[in-house]
Amino acid sequence: MEEIVNNIIEWIRANPHWAGAAVFAIAFLESLAIIGLAMPGWLLLVGVGSLIGAGTLSFWPIAFFCFAGATLGQAVSYLVGVAFKDRVHHWPWVQRHQGLLRRSEVFFKKHGFAGILVGQFIGPIRAVISLIAGILDMPAKKFLLAVVMATLIWAPVYLMPGVVLGAALTFQKHEVIILVGCLVTMAVCLWLLGGYIRELMAQRTALRSGKTMELSGYFNLKLAITLFVMVSVVVFLVISSYGSLMIELSKKILEVIG
Repeated sequence: MEEIVNNIIEWIRANPHWAGAAVFAIAFLESLAIIGLAMPGWLLLVGVGSLIGAGTLSFWPIAFFCFAGATLGQAVSYLVGVAFKDRVHHWPWVQRHQGLLRRSEVFFKKHGFAGILVGQFIGPIRAVISLIAGILDMPAKKFLLAVVMATLIWAPVYLMPGVVLGAALTFQKHEVIILVGCLVTMAVCLWLLGGYIRELMAQRTALRSGKTMELSGYFNLKLAITLFVMVSVVVFLVISSYGSLMIELSKKILEVIG
């Protein structure tokens, strides 16, 4: 699989005029019902992003083709669900994914419109959420609005890790590892903090309505550790030379996507 991904990325590097069509196809297949589960789409889009970061490709045109391919893939999946309903479950190449379909159906029933938005960013669910929306008769206009909003955000976000790597290629290898490590750590901490804040807000809402809601186990400890790690990374960047490197990397990324 790694060899196939490398060959595709090298082909795109050698044929940048076909990059848009290639990215459209990758994003389309990545978002297509069930088929997307077998696609190394994330690796391919990271590789494409690295070409953007290195200056070989332009960010916004590639992001547009990524958005267009993903939107069409989700739309086709939705139409398959609308046309075939529960018969989809009996197709031989779908039967081994019944567990995923059931979990995605529960996810969609619980979140509805928001499920399409969030599901686009969850690997396995992305490949079936629109199919489930079609099976469960989500109104077409509502689905289209949700999927366009989701893919508009998803396309540039999925390219960004590769853009960062491509922009960092001029740095020393150990510098790249440390900088990317810092970025990933801060991103994970921010994601965790967002979850903790939502949990606190849910508890406050429950208390206002006279209900009781327990926070997750070891909530305070997890929150303290996350804050400590986040602050430690920031302090490390401020007192070391990597802070200036991070600023330099940021400037390069802004130049690339500007």
